[in-house]
Amino acid sequence: MGNQYEKKYNDLRDCLRQMHERNTKRTRTALRSLLIIPTIFLVMLFFTNSSKTIFLVLWIVSMFIIASVLIVIEYQDFTLRKMIADVEGDEVLEEIDSPDREQKFEYDNYDEAPAETEDK
Repeated sequence: MGNQYEKKYNDLRDCLRQMHERNTKRTRTALRSLLIIPTIFLVMLFFTNSSKTIFLVLWIVSMFIIASVLIVIEYQDFTLRKMIADVEGDEVLEEIDSPDREQKFEYDNYDEAPAETEDK
């Protein structure tokens, strides 16, 4: 029985790692397309004699679409890394910069520091 759980745990961990690797490849592809596609529209803008407004609109729209795809990929990967951290323990959580983690904040201005009450 314990061997089955260990096998399922290892399968889950491997699946999460593979999904993370796929997200990394998707991010690289989206970044390349962010460079290539708008460049193609800009080249077409300068070398054709048609309406320049259309190419400018296509250039701007393509950048927004690719940027939104990148945002979605990064959010999915962030959620996936949190799931990996939950499965493997807190050691992976240290690699993730998440707003959930408590960070030690030191005041650089004495007036902003909370007042400490001393009970005597």
